[in-house]
Amino acid sequence: MPAIWSFDAPADGAPSLGAAAVSALLDCASAPPSAARLLAAVRAVVPVEYLSLVGFRRDTPELVEGSSRHTHERDVVAECFAIYRRSYWRSDALVRLADRVARRPAREVAVLHCRADELPVAGWRNEIYRRERLTDRFTLLHAPAPGAVQAIHLYRDERQGLFQPDEIQRLLGLAPLLRQAHQASLAAGAVAADRQAQVARARDRLQRLGPALSPREAEVVARIACGLGAEGIAAELDVAPSTVVTLRKRAYAKLAEAGLPADRLRLARWLA
Repeated sequence: MPAIWSFDAPADGAPSLGAAAVSALLDCASAPPSAARLLAAVRAVVPVEYLSLVGFRRDTPELVEGSSRHTHERDVVAECFAIYRRSYWRSDALVRLADRVARRPAREVAVLHCRADELPVAGWRNEIYRRERLTDRFTLLHAPAPGAVQAIHLYRDERQGLFQPDEIQRLLGLAPLLRQAHQASLAAGAVAADRQAQVARARDRLQRLGPALSPREAEVVARIACGLGAEGIAAELDVAPSTVVTLRKRAYAKLAEAGLPADRLRLARWLA
């Protein structure tokens, strides 16, 4: 029978995290969701071979992203999820637990641990766990918004062996913090997506109304209008900050010659 825990804060006596784990959690929280960053945070506490991010839409699991400790010729996470999604997800106790989590406060987190030999369907054990030599799965479930359940699956293989009791205790201590980091990363992703949409709208309006800016100049001006500085623009466009400054000067000169706004505040109003 799979073991299930539910809580909204680290348990009393939970192991303290080292500097590497804290740093990895901060990396997760400060950027859009990344399976690789989450895997790095977990691996700073407990060895894990695979991590998959799964969302639930109308109670149906959908793979968001997967990551692996090692480089593989195949996308193991995607292949295994496709088999699971096609044939076995309805037999997973996780689905019923996800339905419960969807109705609970966003601060809560539920955790499920299941060994390969506990899986209720032989095909599931054989086609996924035995084929990939997986031993068990440790899952964290939370609802960052009402009804929007997210799962973080951690998998061990035969090289690492089953999760041991002390490792499970460390993961239970990590779970609420990992949930907070994941929720923060989801929020960061939403902000980034909204900014990209704003940049796209500003760039389209520039192309319709502006002078003959080069494509790169338009990219820079659109981001200036959306409030980004030279360093941020350089990071997004993968160029040096000095290149951004040069493109900005050229673009502003063209805008001024055409009698159009050539400073940040007026650009923001004009391109809004």
